[in-house]
Amino acid sequence: MKKLGLLLLIAFIIPCTSFAQGEVQSGSNSTYWTDETQSESDGKILNKTKFGDNWFIGIEAGTLFNWGTKQSEHDIIKRFRPMGAIQLGKWMSPSIGARIQGFFGNNSDVVGANNAGKYNWNTIGGYLDGMFNLTNMFCGYKESRGFNLIGLLGVGCEYTQGFCDHAAPRGVDTKEQEFLGGRVGLMAKFRLGEKCDLDIEATNAFLDDHYDGQINSNKLDGHINILVGLTYRFKNHDGSRQFTFARYNLNKFDNLNSEVNRLQGDLNAARNRVVYETHTIDGSRVNTFIAFDDNSAKIDKLQEVNVFTAAEEMKKLANDGDLYITVNSEEPSKNNELFLQRAQAIRDVLVNQYNIPAGRIFVESNPAVVASLDKNKKCVVVLINE
Repeated sequence: MKKLGLLLLIAFIIPCTSFAQGEVQSGSNSTYWTDETQSESDGKILNKTKFGDNWFIGIEAGTLFNWGTKQSEHDIIKRFRPMGAIQLGKWMSPSIGARIQGFFGNNSDVVGANNAGKYNWNTIGGYLDGMFNLTNMFCGYKESRGFNLIGLLGVGCEYTQGFCDHAAPRGVDTKEQEFLGGRVGLMAKFRLGEKCDLDIEATNAFLDDHYDGQINSNKLDGHINILVGLTYRFKNHDGSRQFTFARYNLNKFDNLNSEVNRLQGDLNAARNRVVYETHTIDGSRVNTFIAFDDNSAKIDKLQEVNVFTAAEEMKKLANDGDLYITVNSEEPSKNNELFLQRAQAIRDVLVNQYNIPAGRIFVESNPAVVASLDKNKKCVVVLINE
């Protein structure tokens, strides 16, 4: 039946607009979509992002503290040397990101008896760092959080050059060299606004013993970097500059609301169009007509109401009557195969949907047989168009 089908469709569309999710109110009276299966961030759902989203660029400056050979004999104040860096990165999720950082720094060390020779050299390097937002991992993501603690773990290479002239005579290898390195560290990120953050980071780089031009019992040389800088967040495809939660917005469902209204209109129109082709003859026989499209054995939505009527009349008869399916003609069916297909379609609906016993349904392609039945026999006759 069309009106039943429309009602079911409307009933299905309305709850589907919630995507099997709920909604939660935030402190600022904003409303978010939630997924009850998620516990992180109170189950709030993040908007989908694209590859071009959540990129950032930054510039940093600070100091490099070399802890290579004989540094314990070096004046600690003089071991702090200038350093600058730039970075480009992307957050893949609120908890995991990556960046490429390039830097330039100056190192200091001593050589010779009684620290007789102090020398300097330059380092140019680049690292690929994995970034792990520990705050979001353990406390859940918040869009407006003012502070985040981030773990850094990276690999890269460094290039040494520019040893001062007096380093070579004192036994320092001053040739330019390249080194593979690894580093770990932490970054404190302070939110300054929608676009920018203030970053303070400390990392420790591990390099080969020859990094400072001297070979000693140490197996490793390295340096600690302490940097302060600004990070700029690029705009995402949706206009935001960070991960955002999906907010409940009725404007998104205007199309669905329009569709519900359209279906309601179709339902009202269908109520006015449905014709109940049911007739009672001699108080005992009920005839109902079911029409099919040409060369089709599919029951039209508008005709389902007549199948329903036939089933209801059969239920009224209880076990006192039968149902006959025949052609709406005075002559036998001219296309017996099509008639049988249509009759089977009606029979299947009566049995499977309305629980009419199959043993009480009879298919007869010759209407004369049905017409010859005892006039006092209670029955329901379903007439099919040719």
